[in-house]
Amino acid sequence: MRRDGLNYRRRWNRGWMVAALFALVLIVTGSLVWKYNQKDEEIWSWTIGNQVVLIDAGHGGVDPGAVGKVSLEKDITLNISKHLQLLVQQSGGKPVMVREADVDLGTSEGLARRKREDLAQRIQLAKDFEADVYLSIHVNSSPNHSLTGPQVFYHEGLPEGKLLAEAIQTELNKLTGTKRVAKADQELFILKKAPQAAVTVEVGFLSNPQEEQKLNETDYQHQLSVAIYQGLSEYCRKLQKEGIPIVDIN
Repeated sequence: MRRDGLNYRRRWNRGWMVAALFALVLIVTGSLVWKYNQKDEEIWSWTIGNQVVLIDAGHGGVDPGAVGKVSLEKDITLNISKHLQLLVQQSGGKPVMVREADVDLGTSEGLARRKREDLAQRIQLAKDFEADVYLSIHVNSSPNHSLTGPQVFYHEGLPEGKLLAEAIQTELNKLTGTKRVAKADQELFILKKAPQAAVTVEVGFLSNPQEEQKLNETDYQHQLSVAIYQGLSEYCRKLQKEGIPIVDIN
């Protein structure tokens, strides 16, 4: 019995050492592997460590956003944002969620004024938490029902925003097989007012019946969040490699 117990302890110790060594390798390499689009993609998790990432699930509450045949934009953006929140947390980043339920941030009775209040509060949150990055998640819609695919927007006046948008667009193109390029937009309120690197990520078109169906699939929502996360990680890696400081909002 004593010998069996000793052998058990030895096997347990060897197992513990192997597990500890594996964990050390992950820490040293700073990488995680996530699977999407039928292939493995490497994510450099250490690059996001300590970054404050504001995740803005577009619309919510009284504002449904784009309306599809069977779904609302506000529900899809929230689901994707929650997936993204977990990824940022697991890589050592500090996610700040604008909303975690079906709510808006306005209080007025009139819808137009309430919408203005809602947008202003989102910007204020980014300032209050001193966010390094602002990710605004949306779903597109168009009278042209043939349009599909993600599109990322940035404000032309902020080079960091362009760098972030291009990195995310690249990863979304890999996922979807599209060849879109990140576009500058001078009119979107969030992009005009956010003082840090900010992008609006339109993850697809609710107006396309086939894409609407995909956008409601949990697995595809997760794949989209992984692609956005990978773009964010690549953006942070480039900043650190080139010695470019994260935008200071103070």
